[in-house]
Amino acid sequence: MKEGTKQILRKVGFTEAVDNVEKGLCGLCSKEIRLSEFRNKLSIREFGISGLCQDCQDEVFATDY
Repeated sequence: MKEGTKQILRKVGFTEAVDNVEKGLCGLCSKEIRLSEFRNKLSIREFGISGLCQDCQDEVFATDY
């Protein structure tokens, strides 16, 4: 996660989520991040943007409504 993104997220109240990502945890569910659990490079890239583990990405970006 980029430093500018971290600063913005902290200012809007997501300090705990940013702290989790910095510790190698999912920003949403606090699960330990293991790169081997990501489905593909796009999912790893998304983790770098949002800090979400693969399970949380699957839930947040689900397309079967």
